[in-house]
Amino acid sequence: MMDFTNNYFNESFISTHHEDRILYTNLEYWMTELPPYLKTIPIIHLAIPGSHNTMTYTINRFNNVGPDEPYYLQFLGKYFSIISRPIIFNWSVTQYESVIQQLNGGIRYLDLRLASKPTDNEIYFVHGLFGDEVSQHLINISNWLVIHSSEIIIIDCQHFYAFSDEHHHYFLRKIKSIFGNMICPAIFHLLHINLDWMIKRKYQVILIYRNEIAKTDYDLWPTNLWPTPWPNTTRPRALIDFLNIRLKTRLPDTGFISQCLLTPDTKFVLKHFCGSLNRDLGAICRKATIRWIYKNSPGSGGLNIVITDFISYDNFLFSKIVIQRNVALLEEERNTRTQAYSKDQLIGSEKGFF
Repeated sequence: MMDFTNNYFNESFISTHHEDRILYTNLEYWMTELPPYLKTIPIIHLAIPGSHNTMTYTINRFNNVGPDEPYYLQFLGKYFSIISRPIIFNWSVTQYESVIQQLNGGIRYLDLRLASKPTDNEIYFVHGLFGDEVSQHLINISNWLVIHSSEIIIIDCQHFYAFSDEHHHYFLRKIKSIFGNMICPAIFHLLHINLDWMIKRKYQVILIYRNEIAKTDYDLWPTNLWPTPWPNTTRPRALIDFLNIRLKTRLPDTGFISQCLLTPDTKFVLKHFCGSLNRDLGAICRKATIRWIYKNSPGSGGLNIVITDFISYDNFLFSKIVIQRNVALLEEERNTRTQAYSKDQLIGSEKGFF
């Protein structure tokens, strides 16, 4: 029986309970080092760790309020910035580590929120407050992929704020020039795409683009093929109920993102006025969702991409737990081979071969 008395599990728990092969020994190269069988199953059947609001480490408490916030917060951020912006910052940051640190920590799904500014034509990361301009961070990801030639990542352009058609075209020219032939075209059936298949063709990026423009661009995977239902709750029990219900409705031929996170609303922030997302929701979210991850397995209709906030806690324990769930696929394959062998033996004995 699993021990849920701690706030969350530790690494020794992972390595000593019901698992005979450790898959997270080297988080930086975990896909490269997967057993051969796991590289041949559809990528939508693997358990893959991701980060929610990946780029919030680039925002600054003194940056301008972004267009993703309601008008009254934009007003407060403009005219009462000394008070309002630090508070918005405390509830907007979801990751502390750079994208390269996240990739080295096993993260393979990146969640991007993008916005334009009225002052220039560039594209910026955003969540509550503006973050960095996107170019150098995307270049860093591309350079990482060149070095890690057997690793793949899924980039999800999740939300666009103050984006015109010109902004979309400009951003797509930028991201395509950076990743080039690494991008896997959205012309293949997801059940046919696995790690071996991608690496053989030198594809390392699946680019999800949650905008209508994806319907006319073959490099972009549309939102309906990668559903990502949002729990939008501060209550752990409601979160787990939501995750269970939505996972049961998963379609067999699409990817699926399970958002293991709690989201503060205005009432919650006012009640915890001097708090922060990490301090007031992070720990209770981890305790609830790590249990949930352990209770579910990857495969058809099972876990696929699992994302959360503050992925680096306890030496990237979240990545290790999600990656290790793929052991269930090895156990399933081993059981299938055992049953097939037993059946062959039975048929052989009936025919006098044994």
